[in-house]
Amino acid sequence: MTHASFKPRPDLDAMVDAIDRQLDTLYATSSAASRAEIWSNLASAALKLAAPEDHEYVYDRLHAVFKAHQDAASDVAPSR
Repeated sequence: MTHASFKPRPDLDAMVDAIDRQLDTLYATSSAASRAEIWSNLASAALKLAAPEDHEYVYDRLHAVFKAHQDAASDVAPSR
């Protein structure tokens, strides 16, 4: 049984999906130095809302999102 302050998996999935949709915009409007901080804060917030037994699940989902955006960013050559 999860504690009342923890989110159920469908809510956690929705949060990770929202991060996935907005990450490119967040990254595009931030400096390279602040991207790690942005990612760290998003991951920390998501994990705080997850029950301990869901931490690995959320971490794996977040890692997949991060990897996909990292791969996409490395495939895009600078325009100059």
